[in-house]
Order: sequence, then structure tokens, then C-alpha cells
Amino acid sequence: MGLLSDVLLFPITGPARGLGFIFEQIKEQVDEALLSEGSRIEEELMGLGTRYELGDISEQEYAAQEEALLQQLNEIRKEQEDWLHTDEWESEADEAAIEDNDSADEY
Repeated sequence: MGLLSDVLLFPITGPARGLGFIFEQIKEQVDEALLSEGSRIEEELMGLGTRYELGDISEQEYAAQEEALLQQLNEIRKEQEDWLHTDEWESEADEAAIEDNDSADEY
């Protein structure tokens, strides 16, 4: 699109671009939260292993706590995969929309 069409269509495209920016910021925060949560659980697993090796907890306690932490970690990783899959689908849709706009501009 040319500069004139961008200026004339700004009342329509401006809010849409603003929403796109807001959604991108939300996506980045969710990505960061998921990564930090996974790191926290991995640190807890390492600490749990250390406590078990030092004899601070019994084998049964270790197994139960490890099971719970691994379950949480698996859930977070599944959420990350779902989030990545959704993000890939959205980027493919954006690329298709750009290609449609480019082909429309050629006519």
C-alpha cells in the first residue's frame, strides 16, 4: 500500500494494529511466564535430588515429590507446545494475508 492509502485508512487500520501490538505483548509475557515456571520446577527437582542424596528425605518422600514435580513440568511443557502450535498457525495465517494483499496490490 502507498503512503496515501495508509493515511486515509488509518482510522480503520490503526486500532487493528494497536490490538495486534497489545496481543503481541501479551504473548511475550505468557512465553516468559511459561519459561520461568519450567525453570523453577527444574531447580526444585535438582534441590529435591540433593536433599535425597544428603539423606534429608526418605525414598518414599522423594518419589512422591518427584512425581508431583514431573507432572507439573509435563503440564507446562504441553502448554508451551500448544502455545507454539497456536503461534505457528497464526503466523501462517498472517503470511497468507500478506500474500493476498500483495497479489491484490498487483492488480
